[in-house]
Amino acid sequence: MYEEGARLWESAEPNASLLQMIRERPDVFSGRIIDLGCGEGRDSLYLLSQGHDVVSVDVSHTALDRARELAAAANLDASGFVERDIIYLRGFEDNSFDLAMNMGCLHMLVEEEQRARHISRVFDILRPGGHFIVDHCSGEWGKGFFSIPDYAEVAPDLVPGRVIPRRIRVADGEKNIGLEVLPYSERSGDALAEEIGRHGFSVVSSTHTNTEAFGSSTMLLFQKPAS
Repeated sequence: MYEEGARLWESAEPNASLLQMIRERPDVFSGRIIDLGCGEGRDSLYLLSQGHDVVSVDVSHTALDRARELAAAANLDASGFVERDIIYLRGFEDNSFDLAMNMGCLHMLVEEEQRARHISRVFDILRPGGHFIVDHCSGEWGKGFFSIPDYAEVAPDLVPGRVIPRRIRVADGEKNIGLEVLPYSERSGDALAEEIGRHGFSVVSSTHTNTEAFGSSTMLLFQKPAS
């Protein structure tokens, strides 16, 4: 995608679901925050602009380079953008974050062992009483995405391994390119609550969302026990 000149994957604006959570539960956005699978930093950059202490991790060095460029252009501290695999989260101490956010990345982990390892590591790095926000596709993956404007036409081909046309943002506007559909997972809110709850988290809230970034999704807020 980046080789085709893409400047941004979806949008430079923060996810609508994140803004909704901030409106509903501003109290959880305090202390040290980690953005898991930050991509080009849309959510991290917004939180940094609001004065929050944010560490942002992604496995793509190209996406992180974009995030650092955007941070520098906005006179924001880019030192918190680090390359890490969110499955293992190596290099982070236990009990070192107050809030973890996985905004649309967990549904790209399809192997149960990888998902379990990720959730377990998030539990470890959160301080007692810390919160975990998850926004996860619940169905019709791709519907509503900026990059898939013709969902009805391509829906039959939204099968991992197939190539479909995707819209990307480039320096002088937009263009369509062929991209392979990556494996993805769809889970109901109840299934997610049960899955993540097995690792010690308690569900605080569950909300259905429908955004340009993730389509039909469930956003859940979890909490690690205080003691």
